[in-house]
Amino acid sequence: MSSQINLTFSLLTILTFLANQTPAAAQKETLSSSPAVVAMLEKQESTKPIVVADLVEQLRTTDAEGRRQIIKQLSDTKQKIVPALVKAMDDPDLLVKSGVAEVLGNLTDDAAPAIPGLLEMLNDRRRAIVPEPSSRQFLPRLTIPPPPPRIFLTPNPNNVKQRRLPPTPPDNPENLLRITAIIALGKIGLPARTLATPPLTKALEDSDPWVRLNATWALSQIGASVPLLSHWLAALNHPDGNLRQSAAEVFQNSGSLLPKILGAEADDSTAASLVKALRDDNVVVRRAASKALSLLGKEVLPGLIEALKAPEAIVRLEVVELLGNLEGAAHLVVPDILPLLEDTGRYVPPNSYQLRFIVPPIPPVVSRLRQYIRVPNNPERLVRVNAAIALGKLGDRSAIPALTTALNDNNPWMQLATGWALLSLGNTQGLSVVGPLVKYPNESVQRAALFQLQGYGSGSAPYILPYYAALLDSTDDNERNGAIIQIGKFGEASLGLVPKLRSLLVSNKKHSPGYAATILGEIARDTAIAWQNGNISPSQRQQAIADFTQVLAIMQAPNARFNREPVERVRNGLATLRGITQ
Repeated sequence: MSSQINLTFSLLTILTFLANQTPAAAQKETLSSSPAVVAMLEKQESTKPIVVADLVEQLRTTDAEGRRQIIKQLSDTKQKIVPALVKAMDDPDLLVKSGVAEVLGNLTDDAAPAIPGLLEMLNDRRRAIVPEPSSRQFLPRLTIPPPPPRIFLTPNPNNVKQRRLPPTPPDNPENLLRITAIIALGKIGLPARTLATPPLTKALEDSDPWVRLNATWALSQIGASVPLLSHWLAALNHPDGNLRQSAAEVFQNSGSLLPKILGAEADDSTAASLVKALRDDNVVVRRAASKALSLLGKEVLPGLIEALKAPEAIVRLEVVELLGNLEGAAHLVVPDILPLLEDTGRYVPPNSYQLRFIVPPIPPVVSRLRQYIRVPNNPERLVRVNAAIALGKLGDRSAIPALTTALNDNNPWMQLATGWALLSLGNTQGLSVVGPLVKYPNESVQRAALFQLQGYGSGSAPYILPYYAALLDSTDDNERNGAIIQIGKFGEASLGLVPKLRSLLVSNKKHSPGYAATILGEIARDTAIAWQNGNISPSQRQQAIADFTQVLAIMQAPNARFNREPVERVRNGLATLRGITQ
């Protein structure tokens, strides 16, 4: 009995304590919801001092993820920690040296005082081996979710200099100390140019290709006047696939200054090196080479034309795409592209290849007059498809006869490409070939055909309207209502679908009655205008009067709740159609 009384008393004590704490917690919640209080709290958090020595100490034994978090915390602080980090670079522990050097690089030009120490580290040929993640990280543990982010536009009253974002460097797969130092110098940038240029230039001759690649990148970042193009091209064509990809990635990175070397150092051999990289099975490498060639433009035109005869399908595929983007070079390259319309080559990527990430393709250069027509895809990587697209982009009408012949190709993607090219050149011969593709078994082909048919205007109605008419019976609300809207774009050409749209006015399908009413109003208006302009026959007019009379009766029924605007359009359209014959 005594133990029960004690237990009850203990529970009452706990409940009383929790009850007393609730108002305080509520008060704290109320205060913290005030923007002024939140801003003050955030300011306090941002100015909360960190102890560099304590964090540096943790770099000795922590696992890889813990190391990353410490480096991030040190890199993100607003405190002036460079002097303490410079001192920490003298630590004999390689993990400390490596981590501190990485932080210094992330501090960019604020870390200028560390340049002498980083230059000394360039001579250190050791490697910092980071411990593997601890197994305890994989044990289930209670995780408290972070609070939702609060967004405040905080002014900068003291006009404090904002630290620039450090650029992304090449990889350092073995965590070599000298590469870590090179990367840090490259991130510091311009302040390191005077002192770092000589040792970094020497590093270009290092036996390790990763050292050479990182030195190439760092020299470009610090603005050194040192020839670098040959070193980057050597990395882009190196036997090590990982090195090639890293060289490609760093060139593509928006913060990289490597592209600037093209304009200053490119010569007659540059195109050949870049075309060689186009043979790579790694799409990241190919995209970097393609970007470099596109930046050089007409300067490498002879080399690109010669590459059209390359035995590898992937080279012809990539080069003809590049040539298609060279505006103003049509008269030079069209004769060389025309034979590729009969090229049966196709690039098949190796099944074993896995990407770390996908680099988006370079957007095609299309003139404003042709932007409304979506460029077809080339999922089968056919050389002739890219050739047809290139001819359409170049805009030279001398290619029309060859493209017309190529329309007879039995591959749907080639039919779409040649139809698009002809349409881009102001020729509509592709309509009879592209139109039937809306019924092709492959949905991707269907969608591409629908997009292209929009460029043919009302002439595509016999192909598009049956497609959307079938979708009016769809059980998918979005699909059905989307079809209703598309039908309305054809005006009087949609007269044959008025009965089917009329049936939707009295249906219980989600949103369809309202969409149908709007589109019927537009069709009635367009039909009346077409009659006035003599664009429909007397029999079509009579059928339109009969159909829209029934539509108007439904819209004006006592219990109908249609918007006034479509009702007025149907009424006015009928009045116009009837009044002309009176």
